[in-house]
Parts: sequence; structure tokens; C-alpha cells
Amino acid sequence: MDMTEKKISSELIFDGKIIKVFKDKVECPNKEISYREVVKHNGGAAILCITENDEVLLIKQFRYAYNEVIYEIPAGKLEKGENPYDAALRELEEETGNKAKELEHLCDIYPTCGYSNEVIYLYLAKNCTKTHTHFDEDEFIETVYVPLNKVKEMILDGTLKDGKAICALQAYLLKYND
Repeated sequence: MDMTEKKISSELIFDGKIIKVFKDKVECPNKEISYREVVKHNGGAAILCITENDEVLLIKQFRYAYNEVIYEIPAGKLEKGENPYDAALRELEEETGNKAKELEHLCDIYPTCGYSNEVIYLYLAKNCTKTHTHFDEDEFIETVYVPLNKVKEMILDGTLKDGKAICALQAYLLKYND
């Protein structure tokens, strides 16, 4: 069965700094007409950094949309045309003051596939050395190292809710902890 929807028309309804929102008219597989609101996003790169002592590098920052301080892995949006690998290296150093000699691609995720085209590229940082942070003028970030077993508990008790962190940790555990 062909499940593809055919775009009939598209209207830009919001043009922001980070996202664009479109209202698309589509023809469904059953030939019915419907509408889709689509958030267009350049995507992002996120980095899982685990030390030789099995500590996970997390950041804490206030997220306005949730009105709370949350734990996350370092991440950032891709600039238009930017390579995700380069963005991951940049974001790790900017947000945590760590420079990775190598990144291993873990997987890609679609964090909000119901209404957005965003892709987040997940990487594992290897052989990190400490440098300096380079926060954006509106970024206020605290870096913490948490033992891997404690991070597992944080996921289960709801302290760590960041989807990209949970996915990156899961991919890492599936690959390296049989």
C-alpha cells in the first residue's frame, strides 16, 4: 500500500530565527484532502561524552519552554549547510570546554516526527581534552559529571528527561554493553 501524502500547496505561516512553520494542504492515500502544520528546522548535533571512569558529561540549563532547569547532553543546532560532525565538535567545546579528538556516529533521531523535519545527529566523543567554554550571550550552562549507573537512575526516576540524551545513552549501551 502506498502511504505517501502528496503536497498540493504550502503556506509559510511563521518565519523565525530557529524554525519556519508551514501549513501544507495534502492529498492523503485515500484521495481525501487534509492539512499538515510542519516545523522546518536545520537539525542539530548532540554529543555523548563518557569519561574513562564511566562518568557521563551532562549539562544543566534552564529551558524556557518547560520553565525548568533540565539535564541534557551537549548539543546545538546546525547552521545552514553545516556538517553535523563539525557542529558536534563545535558544540561540545563551546558548551563544556571539552575538545574531542574523535567523534563516533551513534545514530540519528527524529525527535518530533509528527510535525517537524528536525534530525538530531548523535555522536560519542572520544579522547577529550579540556579547553575553554564559549557560551552564546544568552546561554547559562553548568557542566556536571555523573556516574553512568546514576544516569540510568536519573532516567528511570524522571530527573533526566532529555530525549536526545536518553537515545544517545541507549545507542551507546546497545553498542558497548552486551
